[in-house]
Amino acid sequence: MALNKYMHPRNKYKNNPPDFATLAKKYPDFAQYVTYNKSETRGFINFKEPEAMRCLTCTLLKEDFGLEVEIPNDRLIPTLPLRLNYIHWIEDLLEGMGDVTKAAGDSGKVTGIDIGAGACCIYPLLGCTLNSWNFLATEVDPTSYTYAVNNVSRNNKQDNITVKHVQRDEGLLKVLEEDETRYDFCMCNPPFYANDLEAQGLMPDRGSERPLPSSISTASEAERVACGGEVGHVGRIIRESLQLQQRIGFYTSMLGKKSSLKPLKEMLKEKGIENFACTEFCQGRTMRWGIVWTFHENFTLPKMKSKPPITTVVPEKYLQHLMKHAAQTGGMQNTRVQLVSNAIKQLLGELQVPFQESAPPSPDHRVSLTLTPTENTWIHNRKRRRQKSREAREGQKQVEQPLLLQFDTEEQKEPMAEQSTPNTEEEKMEHDGSHVGEGGTPVKGNDADSKKMETTEGAVNGATSPGKRGASEVSASEEFLFKACLSISMIDKGIVMEMAWLEGKDKDGMNQLVCYIKSQFTKV
Repeated sequence: MALNKYMHPRNKYKNNPPDFATLAKKYPDFAQYVTYNKSETRGFINFKEPEAMRCLTCTLLKEDFGLEVEIPNDRLIPTLPLRLNYIHWIEDLLEGMGDVTKAAGDSGKVTGIDIGAGACCIYPLLGCTLNSWNFLATEVDPTSYTYAVNNVSRNNKQDNITVKHVQRDEGLLKVLEEDETRYDFCMCNPPFYANDLEAQGLMPDRGSERPLPSSISTASEAERVACGGEVGHVGRIIRESLQLQQRIGFYTSMLGKKSSLKPLKEMLKEKGIENFACTEFCQGRTMRWGIVWTFHENFTLPKMKSKPPITTVVPEKYLQHLMKHAAQTGGMQNTRVQLVSNAIKQLLGELQVPFQESAPPSPDHRVSLTLTPTENTWIHNRKRRRQKSREAREGQKQVEQPLLLQFDTEEQKEPMAEQSTPNTEEEKMEHDGSHVGEGGTPVKGNDADSKKMETTEGAVNGATSPGKRGASEVSASEEFLFKACLSISMIDKGIVMEMAWLEGKDKDGMNQLVCYIKSQFTKV
């Protein structure tokens, strides 16, 4: 998975994904949802089947944490890698604040509040099991409350976890009205959406260039929808924290949309809360975000660390392919770094990705390009080519009519030259997004596909993308999906491509572009 390498370093599932085949042998209830490869050595489950997802979560909680839980059919199924990332982030914050938070909690143990525990009561159960934390867990939904209480009792955690049923309009102030306890932290996984239309994907919230979710959601209305969405929900916590101040050591929340960070950070600043920070939770193909703030002035919250660039070693076979082509076309005066950079420039041009080349101190050993794409043209690329071919064939049938020959121009004929050969494996990867992952099976293509990476005079002589606007600069009226630095350099006699995130809104898109370029390296 593309984002697994960015999981929290202590996450149990980082570099150690669940072995479905092994779990199936041990847990018969889980085995019914597992399918196998031909050698029956590797198991798979359908992440869009609610029963399979529910059974997976229950099985992993039992196998890896010794927890027995029951999750109703019509309530949210928590995925463990994401929940562990959040718990480990809380651990880091507690460790960083040290003696500051010890003055907040009164029980002698770390004590937290989980706002909206859900039917599984996942965060309190994990926090108590991993760290012996105490929890006050609140829940507005009667069904989820009942299941949460039962799950706590089932695991004999009632001395550590108190589940409290609250009304939807009751916030932290009401919950703590008759409670003088001081808490170390609060956490929250709020409903993402402001209304049912947004929750059902019927409003333009999710970019059209993004792939559909790879798993199913069984969340109830109370778990999906809140007044004002997650911004409104967390905004209320911010306002109430102004009155609670240091009664809670630090306040946190998970966010489902990166776009929610900006209004919440602006709200914190407007309220005079300057000590806040953000983080990212990365797992599988999913990203979530976290926000934290505190009223303790003698501690500064750590700022989010930037991720290292994505590094790819260019295969020697691909380098030999470029050198052979250069020898045939008189381009042997170029270094291997220049050959690779020219091929990548050509590919970016065909994808219509605007870029600007930086002036390197040593062009023979390093080339740097700043990319600013405004649309995702690399995902489902083969599907687009096939669509163009179909449209071209349909257009040819129409122009065969004598009265329409006058409209048959060279521009109309040009797409006919591009005939796409179906590739079942690549089609599958495009459909399910598996090409986003690291270390996936290389996609094999034909010779025509491999020529995409061959150098041309247009790419060699120009430092700008021959995109659809005919220039590398993005119009001021257009918002780029992301801005990234792509560099090609020689390291230890090998050629390495690095992609470093700079800014933007679509980090998944950048990961997909890296994987697309990597797939072209194998098409020789």
